[in-house]
Amino acid sequence: MAKQVVVFLENRPGHLAHVTEAIAQEEINIRSVTIASAGNFGLVKLIMDRPDQAYEALKKRGLSVNIQEVLALVMEDRAGGLHAVLKAFAEKGLNVKDACGFVEKPGEKAILILEVEDLEAARGVARDAGFQVYEEELHQI
Repeated sequence: MAKQVVVFLENRPGHLAHVTEAIAQEEINIRSVTIASAGNFGLVKLIMDRPDQAYEALKKRGLSVNIQEVLALVMEDRAGGLHAVLKAFAEKGLNVKDACGFVEKPGEKAILILEVEDLEAARGVARDAGFQVYEEELHQI
């Protein structure tokens, strides 16, 4: 299963740079980042080529950090691609809690990262619907 590193930060200048500095010093490559702000605090969610090492580097710096398993799907980069995934999940009663995505090859290939309530069920539904599920870390992307 793919892993996502989640960092809880105070929403102040320089705090995000503190996170990226720790990751850069370990020569870890960030594949995707999302930042959600809630007033004075925020969540930074990172997909990286070496999430376990990133977790340790951030923890050593005293940051509030967590690792969570996520579902990573390969999809066609085309109109309606996201709808096809969400429709398959909805038909099976699976809830998507959060998502992010990026295009790897414009017009060909996109990667969708999903936080779901039931990871194993979501993996099965995705496969049954014909989507490729990344079983390994996203260092290959």
